[in-house]
Amino acid sequence: MHHFEFFDEIIIIGGLAILIIFLFQRLRIPSVIGFIATGILLGPTTFGIVSQDTLIETLSELGVILLLFTIGLEFSITDLRAMRRVVLLGGSLQIAGTIVLVGALALVLLPVAGVDVSFQTSIFLGIAFSVSSTAICSKLLKERRELALPHGRTAMAILIFQDMAIVPLMIIVSLLIPGAASDPVGILFRLGTLLLLGLGIIGGFRYLLPRFVGAVGRISAPEVLVLGALVLCFGSAYITSIAGMSMALGAFIAGVIIAGTDEGHRIGRVVEPMRDAFTSIFFISVGLLLDVHPEHLFQILGGATILLGVKGFVVTVVLLILRLPIRTAVMSGIVLAQVGEFSFVLAETGRVNGLVTDDGFQAMLVAIIVTMTVTPLLISVAPRLAERAIPALGIVPLRRFRTKDEAPVQTSNETEEADGPVVVVIGFGVNGQNVARVLRETAIPYRVLEMNAEAVQKFRERGEPIRFGDSTDMHDLKMAGIGQARAVIVAISDQTAVAHSIRSIRTMRSDIHIIARTRYARDAEAISAAGANIVVTEEYESSIQVSVSLLQHLGVEEATIGYHEDVMRRDRYGMLAREVPPTA
Repeated sequence: MHHFEFFDEIIIIGGLAILIIFLFQRLRIPSVIGFIATGILLGPTTFGIVSQDTLIETLSELGVILLLFTIGLEFSITDLRAMRRVVLLGGSLQIAGTIVLVGALALVLLPVAGVDVSFQTSIFLGIAFSVSSTAICSKLLKERRELALPHGRTAMAILIFQDMAIVPLMIIVSLLIPGAASDPVGILFRLGTLLLLGLGIIGGFRYLLPRFVGAVGRISAPEVLVLGALVLCFGSAYITSIAGMSMALGAFIAGVIIAGTDEGHRIGRVVEPMRDAFTSIFFISVGLLLDVHPEHLFQILGGATILLGVKGFVVTVVLLILRLPIRTAVMSGIVLAQVGEFSFVLAETGRVNGLVTDDGFQAMLVAIIVTMTVTPLLISVAPRLAERAIPALGIVPLRRFRTKDEAPVQTSNETEEADGPVVVVIGFGVNGQNVARVLRETAIPYRVLEMNAEAVQKFRERGEPIRFGDSTDMHDLKMAGIGQARAVIVAISDQTAVAHSIRSIRTMRSDIHIIARTRYARDAEAISAAGANIVVTEEYESSIQVSVSLLQHLGVEEATIGYHEDVMRRDRYGMLAREVPPTA
């Protein structure tokens, strides 16, 4: 094989990646798969031109750090507090459940395939496969604008816990090594020290980082802002690594804290180009690791398929136990079904210490990479998979996991069930609250359906006629009063859920009037096709309001302004507004 210097390798990697991404975009294949495919073509599986050396590994790790830093900038301390139940309880149950189930399957299935496995090795495999890929999940959720959606927030909550659990998992693995001495006091001391260090670091970050950001922001030179952003990102990651925690977790925490400052958005903007470049190298490096031997390919692919099913199942069941809506549980399970990059480290630890053989180590690597590679495709079809899975999960045994907030509760503002509401409002964010206020002031009976349990509790205490439920579930729609209502307002952010909700409503009522909102114009046609009578698009409305405000400022007559406003609405909404004839 011809030897290339690193400079040549970068040119080859970049050139081939550009070509493959161009082709994949034409085929509407996610760019992440294109980067992994680039690594596979250049790595030992295909042409063997580029090796996974230390420099590429370092650059890819920098990409993950930058990615988690910018993801943190989209969260806030308040968001993390609201997610603490899913982070702590959901994350711990997910890891424990995966360890138990994967370990049990390893003890049963591997001997059938002719592989001897000890109890220690089975537990090790469960630990190694229990974590998901923070880099892949966060990037895909961000690209698809799903970080703010319920399943995106839930998936990130569990990923945060997984990053926090890295050191405890490493300690458990060290106890599984043959001949390892057990020292319970020493283990508790290490865990206690880690906890204290973590709390100290977070406290220090909250005190120091906003002041540092403010000082950097007061310097007018743009270069200082770039350097300051890099110091904040990599410095925070380095400090947490000294304490034995994940560098990506440190970068994420720093991003969350900086998000609350005035300069947070500027810092995110200057970091994004570097993040995209380095993150691309990370995904290429995943492909470079792949070294498949054809004789074991089918067994490994079968194992990877089982892993995807097991992890997705565990996450879904855990979230149902926590009484999250079925749709959120299923979507989160699909997002987190793959095995993460930290598993490479655990696999190497197991190989060095005799928990797995060299062949077993290679099989683990291939299985991990296969699960990573198919993740973009799984996430892209997750809404359709969830739609098919939800009816199956709506069976009676799972009903007991549904939250107590779903029971009918009569409030002071709610009409009797016999009469039902005139309007059902789905989603109680800013839009839903504004609609409810208008209905309340005009004495029109209404009922709200919301899938955020904390919001339901808060607004119910204020007297709102609100109930917990999933708007894609016909049972919940029925309990919300769809059977008696004359109109429905769909004001939720998840665009796939909007379309699914409308289809569910149409299945129950072909004659009801449905008004839906969407943020982006590109989603309006699909929502209209699902059965909405009117689709209000925020992009259109904002452009209309800007035009009207401009004409008013320039002194144009109100009649002329009204005419142009009517024309804009007719042209933009004419094709989307439609009457849905009732069935005979």
